[in-house]
Amino acid sequence: MAEQSTDGILKSPLKRLAQVLKLENKEIGAIYFYAILAGLLQLSVPLGIQAIINFVLAGALSTSMVVLIVMVVIGVFLTGLLQVNQMKIIEKIQQRIFARYSFEFAWRIPKLDMKKVDGYYLPEMVNRFFDIISLQKSFSKLLLDIPTATIQIIFGLVLLSLYANVFIIFSLLVVFMLYLILYLTGGRGLKTSLQESEHKYEVASWLEEVARVLKSFRFSKGSLLPVDKTDVIVAKYLDARTSHFKILMLQYWSLIVFKILITGGMLIVGSVLLVQNEINIGQFVAAEIVILTVLASIEKFIQSLDKVYDLLTSLEKLGKVLDKPLEKEGTLKITESKKGFALAMNNLSFGYNSNDKVLNNVSFELTAGSKNVFMGSEGSGKSTVIRLFTGSYHNFEGSITIDGIPIGNYDPDSIRAHTGILFSQQDIFQGTLYDNIALGNSKITTADIIELAEKIGLKEFITGLKDGFDTLIEPTGRRLPGGVIRKILLLRALVANPRLLLLEEPWSGFDATSKELIRNYLLNQIPDTTCIIITNDASFANQCSYVVQMQEGTIVKQGKPKDVL
Repeated sequence: MAEQSTDGILKSPLKRLAQVLKLENKEIGAIYFYAILAGLLQLSVPLGIQAIINFVLAGALSTSMVVLIVMVVIGVFLTGLLQVNQMKIIEKIQQRIFARYSFEFAWRIPKLDMKKVDGYYLPEMVNRFFDIISLQKSFSKLLLDIPTATIQIIFGLVLLSLYANVFIIFSLLVVFMLYLILYLTGGRGLKTSLQESEHKYEVASWLEEVARVLKSFRFSKGSLLPVDKTDVIVAKYLDARTSHFKILMLQYWSLIVFKILITGGMLIVGSVLLVQNEINIGQFVAAEIVILTVLASIEKFIQSLDKVYDLLTSLEKLGKVLDKPLEKEGTLKITESKKGFALAMNNLSFGYNSNDKVLNNVSFELTAGSKNVFMGSEGSGKSTVIRLFTGSYHNFEGSITIDGIPIGNYDPDSIRAHTGILFSQQDIFQGTLYDNIALGNSKITTADIIELAEKIGLKEFITGLKDGFDTLIEPTGRRLPGGVIRKILLLRALVANPRLLLLEEPWSGFDATSKELIRNYLLNQIPDTTCIIITNDASFANQCSYVVQMQEGTIVKQGKPKDVL
């Protein structure tokens, strides 16, 4: 039963570990080579001491003894040198691991399947990146301490067995006891480590949420909810940590009992052999040094298990992010053109989860370059419609086409490269004003942005900033008015003359002058761009090409403004 449990728990983390180690197999091979050499050199020390003692007991202070002393000292120096080389290799591996996971996160997160991660709080998920620190620290234990300790144990027991046949039984006993400790506690230790980590992240997630809505709690008449909920989830963490610590204590106590038995047994057996003249005093001392080295290595091995648990847990946590499914990608690239897209949905049904449909049998056709308005109450499904045209969701029934081609055939990045988007849930990020508008598109110049800003009445917004485009924006636009954030997001959507515009209430929060300029820009200054604008502004809708009215996930009316409004 214990074996089955262990296998079930270890399977996934060990598989992830094997994948990481495979990428570093050359360097790991060098580490193991150095470890073997260091193990051999360390075992030469007791042999040298044995020979020196024999010289001393014989009263022969000769040149040979001096040579032996020098060789022992050199052996100690070379062992240290080999360990330094191991540490250098491990440092390189740690740096590569950090860089590899950093780029993996940066590449994967924007490509996550939106439907599959809708139920997750992504910032909390990204917090798992910090498990890399634990992974880095634990790697030194895995690649340095454990191999070294293992080799010293093996070589030490082999050397010990050469002194007397009875030590062979002792060696087998040591191996069996070590296996028994790992067998009984290995899987349980990893299980409790994973549970501890889950509750640790639960605490971090809650504290992050408290920080995010700080003002709500601060102005809530002394609410104790932050402390009360923290008390509950911290208690869960402490219980999990205690359970894990009990496993560690079981391992340590097993080690202590093991050391007592082995040390006492070796002293008794060695003394008997010495009295019976089966070994000499030099061999006795050397054997005791070997067993002390073996016991020290076993202790190092057992104490390193906690770091191994941390490493496997970290890999599992990182894997929970890296294993998230990515969005489906077609291979078709959208060709460069100024002409807008022709868009269509046919009998489309969609839900963010399998039990609740947001859209039901939605069908419409929008011509290239047309200006279209989707109207309806909150929850009618109009926002979901425009999100589907970003290529972020593919688990729908029916069809979505762009220029007559199913949307799934396109590379999503290719669609987005030609699409300007302004959604209600978008935000700005830490960086300059230019970075927030251009989003890394080097083709967008400051002149392009100023030209656009002038057309929609936002030039003064940019020129009025002390540092202009170099103005630094704090994370999530902290301390910026909501209206300023909307201006940045609107400029981001409209710049670079995209072939498709998907806009939710683009003039919300703007003054009457800016509102009129934005409306004029959309209707008259980008004739080739296909636009879908979500608004209940009937006066604007009357000037557009096509109007779609939605209610409870279905289209109740569509056509030219005069036929709908």
